[in-house]
Formats: sequence, structure tokens, C-alpha cells
Amino acid sequence: MINHKPKETAPSVWVEVFIFVSSYYPLFLILLIRDISEKTNGIKFGFDSWELKVSLWALALFFLSSVASLIVGPLMRRLLIHQQGGTPIKIQEVSQIRGDMLNYTLPFLIGLFAFDYKSIQSILSLLIFLVFIFAFVHKEKISLLNPMFLLMGIRLYNIKYKEVGRSPIHIENALCLGKVEVSNQTVEIKETTGIHFIFPCK
Repeated sequence: MINHKPKETAPSVWVEVFIFVSSYYPLFLILLIRDISEKTNGIKFGFDSWELKVSLWALALFFLSSVASLIVGPLMRRLLIHQQGGTPIKIQEVSQIRGDMLNYTLPFLIGLFAFDYKSIQSILSLLIFLVFIFAFVHKEKISLLNPMFLLMGIRLYNIKYKEVGRSPIHIENALCLGKVEVSNQTVEIKETTGIHFIFPCK
């Protein structure tokens, strides 16, 4: 049997968008730095004596990725410290899900060597490229493999667990702040906006 519309648990699309944009904060920072020059058409950057300018596109995309990072980072950490209404569980098996960093780092290389904001064609090409990358990430359900999460100590795990006091075994992909290990210690799990979080019991 082939199910063409599987009902898998996945982050809400708007959550995925924020996570995706935050993952490209380094790219937009690189592009912003590369855009600052005397030849750029835009607004003044720094002191008048520097005679430097930066384009509005460079500032806008850097600002957007910065805002996404400032929202996603603290929110994820807060959700991973503790949430009300979590289900107590004991983990039977666990394995960390590792992503292919090439998928995320390739656009950074493009930003270093082959892109600028000097023409509308370049800007449109960048936006179309990012839309397609997001579509691939969404379809493959790998938005939670955001490399920026690694910098915050957040990792994605595949866990097999039992709810305390129950016998059925469940399998889920879940985010955790820190390292997850099999033990008799009780932790809690909760689904929020389509994402499973593991966190310590209070």
C-alpha cells in the first residue's frame, strides 16, 4: 500500500518558516558584510568619512534573519527546559539524527563567492533559490536539523519510549537540550506546534 498523504507529525508551516529563516542568519550576515562598499547603491553605512554604503535588500534580509533567530532561539530553549502538561516517560532506545551539513553550507559558499545585491536579477535568483530550498526542507521534514540549533546545544533524537505506568512502546523524533541517554530516570515529552520536546521533570 502507498499512502500519498501520510499524516506524520511535523512542525506547523509558519514554525518551519521561522526555523528555516533563522538557519540562514550566517548567510545574510556574510552577504551584508560583502555588500558594504563605496560602490554600493543604498544608504550610508558608518561615519561620513568612511564613504561606505549598504543596500536596503542586504539590511532587510539580515534584519529578517536576525529577528527569526531572536524569536526561535529563546523560544526553543524555554520549551526544552520545562513545559506544563508533559507526559512522564522512560526512554528505552535512543539515537541522534544527524543531518547532511552540505545542504545548509552550500548556500554559504554561494554567498561568499557568487552573489551580490547589485542587480534585481541577482536578488530574485536568491529569493527563488531560498524558496526552493525551503520546499525541499519542508517535503523532507528536516527543518529541525537546523545547524543553528547545534550552536545552542539542541539536538534531534529518535527515541523509543514507554509512558510511565503504561506498557505500549512509542517511537518519535524529538528535540532535546543536551544529550539523551537510556536510563531508568523519568523525563517528560510534549508536542507543541507539531514538534516533540523532551525535558526534565520538575
